[in-house]
Amino acid sequence: MAPIDRRDVLRLLALGSGAVALGSATATAAQGTRAPRPVIRTILKDLTPDELGPGAVLFHEHLSAKWGRPQHFSDDVALIAEEVRSSRSDGVACIVDAGHPDIGRSIDALRRIATESGMPLVASGGYYTQRLFPPELADKSEDALVDELVQDAARQRFGAFGEIGQELGEMTPTERKVFRAIGRAHGRTGLPVFTHSPYVGRRANAAPVPREAALRQLDLLESMGVAPAHVALGHMCCLDDPKAEIAQQVAKRGAFVGFDRVTLEGILPDTVRVTMVRSLVDAGYADLLLLSSDFYAETNLKKRGGPGFGMTVTRFKPKLVEAGVPDATLQRILNDNPRRFLAFVPRA
Repeated sequence: MAPIDRRDVLRLLALGSGAVALGSATATAAQGTRAPRPVIRTILKDLTPDELGPGAVLFHEHLSAKWGRPQHFSDDVALIAEEVRSSRSDGVACIVDAGHPDIGRSIDALRRIATESGMPLVASGGYYTQRLFPPELADKSEDALVDELVQDAARQRFGAFGEIGQELGEMTPTERKVFRAIGRAHGRTGLPVFTHSPYVGRRANAAPVPREAALRQLDLLESMGVAPAHVALGHMCCLDDPKAEIAQQVAKRGAFVGFDRVTLEGILPDTVRVTMVRSLVDAGYADLLLLSSDFYAETNLKKRGGPGFGMTVTRFKPKLVEAGVPDATLQRILNDNPRRFLAFVPRA
């Protein structure tokens, strides 16, 4: 018999925990009580996936951020609320904000945007990358960090942990500690996790990044007990990999593939991203692909003459249609997949 490696053990453990959960749900049903239903936790209330209504779910955008600057266009909360409301007409049903305090995200701003726009918004939490970590994070214990993440998730109504990242091809010790803590906090909350991979596409003078960087992130999260089905590896569309070989390895392990910088052609042309999408679809992994634009530029606001927050739908989707991706497949990618990724059963 072939030897069993660490990943095999983790998968067996995940399958075993799934069997236990299924048995518990069956026992609960037999006792006449309803088993907990998965929800998508928006900043205002929990919704079932169906309650979001029809439309695309954008799993990685930025509605509130400063990125270390004293002022940022997203400080104008009324403007962002208007832009988000306008994206409904583009076919958007829900937006995930990928920020947290180290990039200057305001939870109060997100609540106001959700209230004024009527758009369901998912807030996320955690830490970004080494360059924006608060100084005290280096000395904070992993246990203390886990407790803090769990408490913040409850108090601020996180619907995910993300975007959790690394700056370069190799994680710093503090970045690695954050990934481990996020894995443990997922175990206590059930919240899905999405990451920031350091891929740089064809950007000039950028330091090379190992192709396997996203796979190593998945290794680390799995080692902390996170099932791949609750993980989206971000910025996979910034890896210059026309055959989508690394993305297919991610999908083969059951994790979601995040193409969350579509239309951002300064890193990699969308023509390459379209080819990568076709490669994933043709390989049978359409059900594990997520799309979003990582919105960050003021020039993309509709009020500034840009396409707005819905540009994943209005600008990138037509390129996939032209490339021959069937409508039913696009429905799964834009609407169904992100609902599956975000839906979770809250844990006490």
